[in-house]
Amino acid sequence: MRSRSKSGALVVIFALFLSLFLPNSYSAQKITAGASCKGLDKKVDYKNKTYTCIKKGNKLVWSKGVAIKSATPATSPSPSPTPTPTPANFEPWSTNIDTKMLSDQAQSSFLSWVQTRGGSTTKHLQLIQDNPHKTRISILKKADDLGAQLFSSFFPQGSKTIIGATEAWTIAELTKSGWPARNCNAAAMVGVAYCLDFDSRQGYVITGEAAYDARNPGNDGGALLAHEYFHLVQASLSKTRPGEAERNKSTNASSVNAFPIWFIEGTAEFVGYSVGALAQNATYWEGRARMLSYSPPDESINKNAISDYEIRICCGNNAPTYPYHIGQIATEFIVASVGFQKMLDIMIDYGTTRNFEKSFETVTGISKSTFYEKFEQLRPKVGLPPVSWKLEGVTNKRIDR
Repeated sequence: MRSRSKSGALVVIFALFLSLFLPNSYSAQKITAGASCKGLDKKVDYKNKTYTCIKKGNKLVWSKGVAIKSATPATSPSPSPTPTPTPANFEPWSTNIDTKMLSDQAQSSFLSWVQTRGGSTTKHLQLIQDNPHKTRISILKKADDLGAQLFSSFFPQGSKTIIGATEAWTIAELTKSGWPARNCNAAAMVGVAYCLDFDSRQGYVITGEAAYDARNPGNDGGALLAHEYFHLVQASLSKTRPGEAERNKSTNASSVNAFPIWFIEGTAEFVGYSVGALAQNATYWEGRARMLSYSPPDESINKNAISDYEIRICCGNNAPTYPYHIGQIATEFIVASVGFQKMLDIMIDYGTTRNFEKSFETVTGISKSTFYEKFEQLRPKVGLPPVSWKLEGVTNKRIDR
């Protein structure tokens, strides 16, 4: 970290090691009784057993393990740093599952992928202006550090995050980086505004303080930063930009093969909250209920079939349907069934095919229509309301009206 006296900024050009940001050093390790461990009395939950690091002779080894009778991460007093156990008997694309099993399997798959990124080259520039809101800045920095470690190597030219205390400073730094930003004031929450160039750069203006709450994530800005950064990743992997008709599905005939908006926003929601939790040494499950309640007070929220969440007309987050919650659960279903890398591979393959349905089926092994059928069967088992609204053209209507 180097201080820039003229601008009052902190300049960080970093090469991070993933182990600094994982909940604990055992999350990539297969736990077996008698194997060596570190940290006397350290406890780790692994495959429905709790193992304790005990002293045997002159060595520290894992105990035989005690079966976990009931796991209650949602009500635990503090975030558990242990790896999410893989649910027993999970079958890919199974609809005979519940919310907890789906969430745990998706997180297990994500954390397994995270472990593969430990040796990745970090290609990221992070600039942070001196800011009085230290707690929130720390949260954003941790999310950006981890996001860069996981994803920055996907940018041929590297990526950049500029976090300012004033819009003028943020815009000036973005301009220096080659993006002539005119403004950076998209309001996200109280005290946080942002801007993206959808190439490799993002900017933030932080004017308010906030602390991290594992059971109420999202208000601090960490998950937002990871969410928006993943939008840059999407564009890089798929070789598209939001202004291109073939990226986001809309009413434009040329976008018929583009990404459904539930996929664009849902994958970013999943990654944003997963990275946000991991960076704060918390659990995704602990805050999951609250993650799925950030939505406008609209009667139709989550009440359409998933096929109605494919298009975005123009501007805003509910035009014509709100894709974030449905998209996040659909992403959990994909990641749980085929793994996190294959979710990324859909985007990579799209860079060649320019056809979401083709890429989805090639990578996942099932068609989009079959996925939709399974998702609708899964709907009542993962807490979603029954379908009572239907999109007619670009107008959302109650079915019984």
